[in-house]
Amino acid sequence: MNARFETLIAQAQTGAGTEWISEAELLEFNEYLAARGFGVSRMEVARAEGGTVAPNHGYGVTPQPFRGDDEHWMHHFDPVRSAAYVRRQVQYAREDGALFDYKVWAEQP
Repeated sequence: MNARFETLIAQAQTGAGTEWISEAELLEFNEYLAARGFGVSRMEVARAEGGTVAPNHGYGVTPQPFRGDDEHWMHHFDPVRSAAYVRRQVQYAREDGALFDYKVWAEQP
């Protein structure tokens, strides 16, 4: 068991979400969540550097779908699919040259 990630899981299930975590830690935590049956239900971003897309929420995971995201709700019901979605969002930010810190909310479907 990873004590750090267990602490983050406890935080992620509160209204405040996790503390701000780096991209590297998010990617590891994301896999840990999926392995334990959790999906990311919401993810906020704070620009650390770079990027051109504004506002920052274009890189996050929102409770409501963006226009044209017909698969949005499916990400909330499957931890494996949720983890893949988070990885895609991080890759999207990377491709734009952006680096973010992340705040995560998670739940078991």
